[in-house]
Amino acid sequence: MKKQIAITFGDSRIMNQIREKHPDRKLVTYKALNQTGKLMMLDYSGEKPVFQSPVLYDVLGHGGTDNWDSFISFSTLDLNFDQQKVFDARINQLISNGLPTGMYSIYSLNYHKDISQRVILGTWKSYRDFELWKNASHEFVPKEYRDSPSFYSHESYYTPAEEK
Repeated sequence: MKKQIAITFGDSRIMNQIREKHPDRKLVTYKALNQTGKLMMLDYSGEKPVFQSPVLYDVLGHGGTDNWDSFISFSTLDLNFDQQKVFDARINQLISNGLPTGMYSIYSLNYHKDISQRVILGTWKSYRDFELWKNASHEFVPKEYRDSPSFYSHESYYTPAEEK
């Protein structure tokens, strides 16, 4: 299993330069669905990052078969120690019981050097499949977490950018 996933952000010129410098790396460029013109490059090689300013995620768990040329979702949650135990148990149950319809793979991650920042990275057949799962899985993040004034979460969605 990979130990780390790295991402970086920039414009198409920067992404093309990185790709040209590192043709042997497993790099995929994505465009954000919720921010026009924003590109993200993901390095799923598990090797030392080649980005100048990488955002690093440590892999805690993985299930399914990756399809990096598909829709991907990032769901970030800031959890305290007790919440992490419940969250990890739910992720592990999802991984071991089989992934939902339309999901290729799932990663349970934490923001590098901050175990409280948990991230679910999913590769999906489509945005629609993701939305169906998200709307059907309210219990995945318990209501008491969502209702807490200190609860933080963020979601971002990407589709593969056209290679140039």
